[in-house]
Amino acid sequence: MAEPITAQKQIKPGWLTDTLHENGHLSYGRVTSVKKEGFTTHFSQIWRLKLVYSGDAAPQLPTSMLLKSALPDIDGSLNMGKVEVSAYLQLAQGMIDPPIVRCFDATHSEQSNRSHILMEDLSTTHFQPELPIPPSRSHCELSVEALAQFHAFGWKHPGLGTMIGQLVDAAALNEIVSLLVDGLAGIGDYLGDRLSTHRRQIYERALDFMPGFWERRLRSIQRNTLIHGDAHLWNFLHPRDTEKGRAYIIDLGTCNRVRPPTNDLAYMMALQWYPERRAVMERDLLKLYHDRLVAFGVSDYEWDDCLLDYRYSVISHLFTPIFQWAGKRIPAGVWWHNLNRIFEAYEDLQCADLS
Repeated sequence: MAEPITAQKQIKPGWLTDTLHENGHLSYGRVTSVKKEGFTTHFSQIWRLKLVYSGDAAPQLPTSMLLKSALPDIDGSLNMGKVEVSAYLQLAQGMIDPPIVRCFDATHSEQSNRSHILMEDLSTTHFQPELPIPPSRSHCELSVEALAQFHAFGWKHPGLGTMIGQLVDAAALNEIVSLLVDGLAGIGDYLGDRLSTHRRQIYERALDFMPGFWERRLRSIQRNTLIHGDAHLWNFLHPRDTEKGRAYIIDLGTCNRVRPPTNDLAYMMALQWYPERRAVMERDLLKLYHDRLVAFGVSDYEWDDCLLDYRYSVISHLFTPIFQWAGKRIPAGVWWHNLNRIFEAYEDLQCADLS
């Protein structure tokens, strides 16, 4: 297998031609030239490529592609790159018309732990909202439908927990709890009186209850699926034309966890939205999600199960701002708002009744 691309100078017409031929995307002709424009995100180096093909090239391929490469000096980026390559390969091979961007090459090296993904550039037909403004209701509905299709794939996959996704074992669960104990103590000291006595009590109650819940729910595939793990609405590409387009799920570097499907939905809405928006859209989108999940073939998950799981997922995400704070890579302008929003959701959904 060819080594991943690690530098712009390696992106040449010959490499693109060979890669597209070898992966069955280009039957005839060649790439004659390529223009490259690079930019860096938190975890990736991305090049936007403008391709020119020879006159005999067939079939017709996009003239604009993206090449995404993991950053070499960040272990988290390298590991996410490996997971993302696996996710693209599994979804592309296992689903008809998957809700992901068309991928032309996904390569990972076990020796170097470097990776790259060559995919279509959809910037002319799709967009990401300006942070932190959420997309419209219609865009949210399309995103929820894409998420339902993605979850249905994992739910029905015979290799869930073995071939795709990882179940939580006892050691991992103990490590999670230990990190939370330390993280809660740390953020409590850091915030002082900015974390109220009431919220500290909620955290203590949740930390007492949730390990047992996780032991029951995360050690088996029952009512669980492969989740995205970072399913905020900026990790979707939203169609400029909602009548004709569809939403695509992107940034698949956290797609290696077997969890309740509502973990993604609570991350999307309860953690990210203020109470007014949730009051208007939350239950409707949950119902749409469940309807689409059933339409995609999941038959053993009732609406009441979905709603109950969502409330438990809200309790789980009480701890997400703690992890974000402890990791030091997420700015306070993100985790502080997440902390306040998830507590509002906890109260609105009467999650205290569950623990």
